[in-house]
Amino acid sequence: MGALLTTFLAVPTPSSAVAPSDVVASDWIGFGYNQTPQPPNGTTWTAADWNLMVSRTDYIKPGVVRVMFNLPWFWTSTGGYDFTNDAFLNAEKVIRHYVDEGIPVVSGLFGVDPLNYTDPGTATIEATLVKRLQVDGAAPKYWVGLNEPNVSTGPKSYSYPDWVTATTNLTTAFTTAGVSTSKTVISGADTAEAGISSYSGDLGHQTAKSCNSSCDSALVWKPAALKSFTTQVYAASATDTAVTFQTSSDGTTWKSLPVAAPTPVATVTGQNSGGMWQYTYTASGIANATYLRLSVASSNLDHTVGGMAITGAGSTLNDPLNDLTQTQTTLNSGSWTNTDSWWLRSAQSGLLGASEAHFYDQELYGAAPAYVEPVMTRAVAQLRAATPDGTPVLLGETGMKAAQNADGSKNYDFALDTTQPLRMADLAVQEARAGVDGAAAWCLDGYAAQTYCGMWGRGTEDPHTVSAHSTAFRPWFYTWSLLSRYLPTGSTIHAPAEPTGVRVLAARLPTGAWTFVLVNRTADTQTVSLNEPTGTVTLDKYLYTSTSAPTVDADGFPTKVRTLTADFTGGHNVTVPGNSVIVFTNGS
Repeated sequence: MGALLTTFLAVPTPSSAVAPSDVVASDWIGFGYNQTPQPPNGTTWTAADWNLMVSRTDYIKPGVVRVMFNLPWFWTSTGGYDFTNDAFLNAEKVIRHYVDEGIPVVSGLFGVDPLNYTDPGTATIEATLVKRLQVDGAAPKYWVGLNEPNVSTGPKSYSYPDWVTATTNLTTAFTTAGVSTSKTVISGADTAEAGISSYSGDLGHQTAKSCNSSCDSALVWKPAALKSFTTQVYAASATDTAVTFQTSSDGTTWKSLPVAAPTPVATVTGQNSGGMWQYTYTASGIANATYLRLSVASSNLDHTVGGMAITGAGSTLNDPLNDLTQTQTTLNSGSWTNTDSWWLRSAQSGLLGASEAHFYDQELYGAAPAYVEPVMTRAVAQLRAATPDGTPVLLGETGMKAAQNADGSKNYDFALDTTQPLRMADLAVQEARAGVDGAAAWCLDGYAAQTYCGMWGRGTEDPHTVSAHSTAFRPWFYTWSLLSRYLPTGSTIHAPAEPTGVRVLAARLPTGAWTFVLVNRTADTQTVSLNEPTGTVTLDKYLYTSTSAPTVDADGFPTKVRTLTADFTGGHNVTVPGNSVIVFTNGS
C-alpha cells in the first residue's frame, strides 16, 4: 500500500472560483470504534494477539477510540485499589498505545455496582483511576463517567438530577485528585439517544402523559391572527383519534376547528419498545382566530408534539425545537411535561468539556435509511447552540440497533452479512453530513461469546458459531476502515448535492488531498455530479458491492480497483453501481 501511495500526483491549490457552500460546520475528529481492552485469549496480551490487533488498527487509523473500564479491573469493595491487576494493566496498555499514536480515547465505567452513583466516594474512585492513567502516560481525552445512565433500570435506576449530582461530584474529585483537565475533560452524558430517531430529531419534546382514566390535556399558542399551521404529533397507535384542535379570538370562548385526519406514518421504534406513528396535521384559511389549542382527549397513550409551524398576519411562528416557548401556560389544562433529552440537558449544564452520546440506526427495525441525517442535523444544531464554540459533539457508540434473543442477549447476525458494509457507510456519511465531530462504531472485535459485534471476531472458536468468532475480517471492515483512514482528523467535511437513494460526502484533508464517498442504496446504477475545487487530481478508487467480494491484499486490507484522474472544479460525473460504496481518495 505504501508503495502505491507514493505514485499519487501532487495536489494543486484549489480554485478560488468555487465557493465552498457545502462545507459542514464541524471540527472533524473522525471515525473510530469501541474496543474491549482485554485480550481474546488468556489473562494477558500475547505478542501474537497484540501484533494482530495493532497491525489492523494501524491500517484503520481511527480518529477516536472508546475504551471503557469495569470497576473490578482496578477496585473492589474489600481490597480497594489494585493497579497491578492484569485486567487493569491490559486496559492501560491499550489506551497508552492510542495515546502514543495521538488518537483521543473516550473512557469511563460500564457500571458502578456495588457503589452508589451519586456518592462523592464514587467520584473519588473515578478520579483516582484517571489520575493514575495520566501519571502512567495513558490519559483518556474524554472521561464520560457512567455508561448510559439514562437506561439503568431496577433498584438503581437514575434520574437526570442524579447525573448532575454525580458529574458535579466528579468535577470536585478531579480537582482534589489533581487530575489535569487539559489532558482529560469530563464529557457525556454518554446516554442512549433512541428518542432522537423517534421525534423528528429533536432532543426535547413535549409529551401528554397517558391518562388511563378521564382527563384531558392541551397546549395553546397565541399567534398574530392565525391563518394556517402544520404540526407533527406522535402516538403509539395507527388509529389514534384523541387529538383535536380549537381556535379562539379571546382565549376564553373556543370553537372546534375541523382538521382532516392525516394518514399516520410508521417511524422507528421510539421509547425503546413498540412502534411510534407520526401524524402531520395541517389547516389553512383560518379566520377570526388569535389563539390555537391542541387538545388530547382522555387516552391511555402518550402523545408527543414534534413541532409546530404557524403563519398569520404576516408573521410566522416556527417552533422546530419543540420547546413550545409560545405556549400560554395560563391556558394549559393538562399534565404536559417537558422530557428533554439528557444529551441536550447535559450540554446546557455547563459541566462538560465535550458533548457525547450514543446513536443507533434503526434501519433493521424497518426505518427508512435516509432518516438519520435530518434528525441528527437538528440534534447537532441544538447541541452547538447549547455549548461554547469548539465543544466537540461525539457519538461514543454508533451502529445498527440489534434485536434481542430470547435469553435477553443481543443478536448480531447482521454484522456478518454483506449488506452491513452499505448500512455502516450510509450511517457514517449521514452523521458526518449532519455535523458530528466524530463517531465510534460498536465495535472492533466483540466483547463476549454472544457479543460478536465487531469487524472481526475475538478468536474464541465455538464449533457451532465459527463464523461469528473467527478472526477473519467481516465484510463491513472494508468500508468502515476506509472511512476511518481516509477521513482523518482535521479534514474539512463537505455535503454535496445527492441523487435520491445515494449518499455523498466529500472531504478536503489536512494535507490538501481529497476523499469522496458515495453510497448507493438503490438497485440501479446512479450518476453523481461532484463539484468541488480540487484542480486536477489522481484518485485511487475503492469499490464495495454487496454481491461480490472486494479486492484486498494478502492481509485482507482494501486495495484499489483503478485510478481516476479528473478536475472536479465545475463538476465531474461519476457512476455508482447499485448497492455499492465507492471511495475515491488521494489520501495516505
